[in-house]
Amino acid sequence: MPSQAWTKSEEQRVLRIEPYEPPVVAALVEGLNLPHLVARVLATRGIRTCDDGMRFLYPRIEHLSDPFLLPDMEAAVNAVAHALKSGRRIGLFGDYDADGVTSTALMINFLREVGVRPEVYLPARSEGYGLNPEAVETLRDKGVSLLVCLDCGSSNAIEIEMARGFGMETVVLDHHEVADIHPHALALVNPKRKGALFPTRELAACGVTFFFLIALRRTMNRQGLLKRPINLKRQLDLVAVGTVADMVPLTGDNRVLVKFGMEMMQKQPREWLRSFFRQGVIFSQKLDGYALSFIIIPRINAAGRVSHPMAALEFLTATGEAECARLLEALNGANRQRQGMEAVVIREALTMMEEEPLAEKQTLVLHKEDWPPGVIGIAAQKLAESQGKPCIIFTKVDGTWKGSARSVPGLDLYGTVSTISDLLVKFGGHRFACGLSVDEANLSRFPGAFEEAVRGALRCGERVICVDAAIEFEDLTRDLVEYIELLAPFGFGNPRPGFLLAPRAVSVSNGSIKLVDRRNRIWYGKAQKRTEIPDSPGVKIIACPAIREKMGEKFIHLHIREFVTGD
Repeated sequence: MPSQAWTKSEEQRVLRIEPYEPPVVAALVEGLNLPHLVARVLATRGIRTCDDGMRFLYPRIEHLSDPFLLPDMEAAVNAVAHALKSGRRIGLFGDYDADGVTSTALMINFLREVGVRPEVYLPARSEGYGLNPEAVETLRDKGVSLLVCLDCGSSNAIEIEMARGFGMETVVLDHHEVADIHPHALALVNPKRKGALFPTRELAACGVTFFFLIALRRTMNRQGLLKRPINLKRQLDLVAVGTVADMVPLTGDNRVLVKFGMEMMQKQPREWLRSFFRQGVIFSQKLDGYALSFIIIPRINAAGRVSHPMAALEFLTATGEAECARLLEALNGANRQRQGMEAVVIREALTMMEEEPLAEKQTLVLHKEDWPPGVIGIAAQKLAESQGKPCIIFTKVDGTWKGSARSVPGLDLYGTVSTISDLLVKFGGHRFACGLSVDEANLSRFPGAFEEAVRGALRCGERVICVDAAIEFEDLTRDLVEYIELLAPFGFGNPRPGFLLAPRAVSVSNGSIKLVDRRNRIWYGKAQKRTEIPDSPGVKIIACPAIREKMGEKFIHLHIREFVTGD
């Protein structure tokens, strides 16, 4: 079926109702016993057969791909297994964000199970992304002979060669784009390597690490190196945190990992998560995608943004109630500090945008010497989302302008930045986010070059807003919305379904959006971002329905994504 488009010229927004194939939807309705609207949503997300629909709606842990399909997996597993068998000292080098911290925590927990305590090095954000010479020297001085890089290493050819010169072998478990010149590591396990056969290319680093541990456990068990069984399913809480934090698509293997990770958090919460419940930061019955994305992950990330990521790592690997309580207090404090710093950056960035002629540009590139490097990434993310443009924010660190870039749907950010890499000191990342550095001499040239690189990759001046269907309020039943919940976990690559609705009246009531349908029934919702209700007749909304509960009564709540005017 053709898509329907609506354009508001002054904002140049394009509304697109997702097309679908009626025969595919009919087969899903009959074969899976689903409401037509739910089958339609599945079809628009690439589900074409009943078998695919069953795997999507009712995933099993056995649906995870074979870890040995990842490049160099056998070499990586054999290296670590041999180090454990021979008693060689293992070093772990992680990253300061939630994905890097959870990857490191996964390795620590597994090694703890086999009676090994590794040397761990988590860099402060001020050290920059990736393996650095000072860390290599520190780990050498501690006697490390096998170094495992987690959430980094793919672009660290120089540092890995340095480690090799010190007699250290290196295994890389990473998911960032791989440079043309590979590091001379013993193994480079990365689903983005050219020719990789692994089905899910967009794994987070914690996902790569989890698949590595599956393969390592299998190999060690076959070699008789395990004294007792190791339940890796218990580690899926960490995988869920890191995967959602890194904003990889929640499809394929990522969907299975996060779904079962959330299940473990709900059914068998570990001590670190129980501390959230005990302090009233989260109510146990409210542990959902919102709590994960907006309560847990910001606190894990906050340590690396404003202090040191080791606090987050210690929190996620702690086993004592008192220790977790103390560390959560520290993370709460770091998160409050991060919020204040982030608010300043965004406020100042918005002021710059008002003073400069940026409205006609497809990109946002902003810089200021004293912006805290720990929050420019999250500020860039929020500006990219609110402005609908790829955003890069730079701050000055030790004489060099270091930036954090965030993409928008439809743009391969890493590929775009790579076309102007001659202006950069260094860069790395993936299609959704990048880190980059530029010299003072090239700072003034960079915004224009980035604008030119992006122009043409995106339709000029248009922001496409996709909805799953145009429906009536009569279609919104409890039964329908409960079926929709089967599509969870929702997130990047698998958003909560959004529908176009035409209320008879729209108003604000006690901070909520009050809607009246054509049968004079009243509905309530919340706008997902600060916005004014358009003062024009025929206002429509794009809303994502969800089941909520208050005082023991369940009801349909509407998350309002957009207000739409026009035909």
